[in-house]
Amino acid sequence: MKTILVTGSTDGIGLETALELARSGHEVVLHGRNEEKVQRARDAIRQAVPDAVLHTAHADLADFDAVALMAQEIAARLPRLDVLINNAGVYMTRRRVSKEGFEMTLAVNYLAHFLLTVLLLPLLKNSSDPRVVTVSSIAHTRGHIDFDNLNGERHFDAYHAYANSKLADTLFANELARREPWLASNSLHPGVIDTKLLHTGFDATGDSVAVGARTPVYLATSPDVKGISGKYFIHCASVQPAPLAKDSHLARQLWKWSENAVRPYLSAKA
Repeated sequence: MKTILVTGSTDGIGLETALELARSGHEVVLHGRNEEKVQRARDAIRQAVPDAVLHTAHADLADFDAVALMAQEIAARLPRLDVLINNAGVYMTRRRVSKEGFEMTLAVNYLAHFLLTVLLLPLLKNSSDPRVVTVSSIAHTRGHIDFDNLNGERHFDAYHAYANSKLADTLFANELARREPWLASNSLHPGVIDTKLLHTGFDATGDSVAVGARTPVYLATSPDVKGISGKYFIHCASVQPAPLAKDSHLARQLWKWSENAVRPYLSAKA
């Protein structure tokens, strides 16, 4: 059985993903913004799966100090990490910036996961089948990486900020696959799922969270995708992402920009 960390596992797709992994007998690390939310999620999963092996970790992903500290704590408690599922996400209806000065959608949906993944690479190296699963969105097809406006300094549009963050996630997953060939790094569109994010950003309803959890669980655990890396999935099938998401030059540029953005926190490498 695998040890799997799911970010944003206190509600929505993340909670359902954690629940399904626990039902399958995997050891799950639950993450939420604060301890209270994580404990509620743990109690809910334990009620459904009494013998679940659960760990908890909390950090506000808009606070990179907290993300780095969480990575250190996880590395101190676990001998290995088999899978990291970068799931947490927000949709900001107005421009806000993190304490480090990054636009909040970009900070939470992308940069925090970039930082967390890099910090946990040593722990993932202890696994015989290490995987990083990044939850992107079909919205990435509308994204654009403008290095002069990544933080919405010149212009902010809520949907475009969200789409840009999801394009960044897909580019990151692909570049991680290229840089770290010892692990499997893939991204996915979970579907149009009935979550708080969908209500906030799109005022719409969608499929159940069970549908949304299906592809993350598949990429995290299925032997069918062992060793497959640098792909984008919908409904548990590899499909072509947007052309920009396959731009290796853009992916390298974004990685370099991201490393510079989080450099003060990389000294906390696990």
